[in-house]
Amino acid sequence: MKAKKVVVIGAGPAGLTAGFEFSKFKNFEIVILEKDEAVGGLARTFDYKGYKFDIGPHHYITDSPKIEKWWKDLMEDDFIPLKRFTRIYYKNRFFNYPLEAMNVLKNLNFFECVACVGSYAKVKIAPKKDVKSFQDWVSNRFGKKLFGMFFKTYTEKVWGIKCEQISADWAAQRIKGLSLSNAIFYAFFGKWFKKNAPRTLQSSFYYPSLGSGSLWDRVRDKILQNQNSKIFCNSNVVEIAHQDGLIKKVGILDKSEESKIQFFEADEFLSSMPLQELIFALRPYAPQEVIEAASKLRYRGLITVNLVVNKKNVIPDHWMYIHDATVKMGRIGNMNNFSMKMSAREDHTAIDLEYFAFTDEEFWLKSDEELLEIGKRELEKINIVKYPEIIDGMVLRSNQAYPIYDENYQENLKIVLDYLSNFSNLHLMGRNGLHRYNNMDLAMESAIIIVDKILQKQNLNSKVVKNEKEIIVN
Repeated sequence: MKAKKVVVIGAGPAGLTAGFEFSKFKNFEIVILEKDEAVGGLARTFDYKGYKFDIGPHHYITDSPKIEKWWKDLMEDDFIPLKRFTRIYYKNRFFNYPLEAMNVLKNLNFFECVACVGSYAKVKIAPKKDVKSFQDWVSNRFGKKLFGMFFKTYTEKVWGIKCEQISADWAAQRIKGLSLSNAIFYAFFGKWFKKNAPRTLQSSFYYPSLGSGSLWDRVRDKILQNQNSKIFCNSNVVEIAHQDGLIKKVGILDKSEESKIQFFEADEFLSSMPLQELIFALRPYAPQEVIEAASKLRYRGLITVNLVVNKKNVIPDHWMYIHDATVKMGRIGNMNNFSMKMSAREDHTAIDLEYFAFTDEEFWLKSDEELLEIGKRELEKINIVKYPEIIDGMVLRSNQAYPIYDENYQENLKIVLDYLSNFSNLHLMGRNGLHRYNNMDLAMESAIIIVDKILQKQNLNSKVVKNEKEIIVN
């Protein structure tokens, strides 16, 4: 039986999951194309002088027992269970998250508590009926006072647009199952009902001892054990040729001769590349309406300022969310608290600061030296560490970290997806491949569903993982 050829575009969690599932079968020839110099996508871990940094700390948590087993079977004993400790920094006070009743009461004065309760009661009596924006959705569930305290500042830092311009879809997806009533319920009684808590409030997770990316490095190695599987890094897809409703081949710039394009033909194509780039790469070109819609799909860039602090036990948190408009940082991650192997020295701490920017704005264009200086100054400003204690650092940038859910994204996304559905052997997956802000486990599931469909066409058995309510695949 002639081997089926499969090209996978992107070697992040979705692409590597697809490659791993296909590599279990000898009658597939797999080529994975990754534009970066290494696999893992946003789940990579970088080593800097022995200090290890994720691109923003990643944690392994899922509602799917099969995905959890997938991770555990792969990592064996190197998958550490951790009890999450996260706080929100707001007006020089620290609020535990998930909420803890006594901590909230301690941090809010009487008048703030009254204002929160009154604001909540008001929206319960007269909720906004025409819910279109993130602000509408959250205010209807928590009241405008709590929205302003714990949602507005951080959200606008991440997305770079006002909360009233962000689609309510994003809130419904990311804060699903959470309202003030059950947040309060879990604040008082959560320790007895942990298993039933919404994902947003779950208090434990897993983590590989050498960083998030070590899991995906292991997936890469497993894939390459199959002689029919190949992974090409530094391979940016610049051309996708199609004919008669089928993708025929994809082209990458030849490393040895940049003006020359190297093509890969296949029977099936799986893509996690940003939809905008995919549309722009099609040859013949997509219709003008589709190109215009794709050009309106927007992405938010992520900058991580990674610092080495000459001090241990800087903060007890895994993450700290910074709800303070006087600094630009959005979140702090303490890599030591994920694993002590993330620091080269026991008396040092590896700290990760997350900043968000569009690639054409002034902040993104700052030099690494300028960004390191901003990070040091801001950490000192909010009294986390003193400036002289920070002894080294480096900067990482990801220009398409978050697909944006603006007011018109649904209309533009529908035009793009409707057009791409005409190609029967093109399969979209992952966060950017679907323009859907999925967590890592859902990106994996989107890949497994596609692989299963292709295997069924070949009359092969596979272990199916489905959660179709959360994943949209073509």
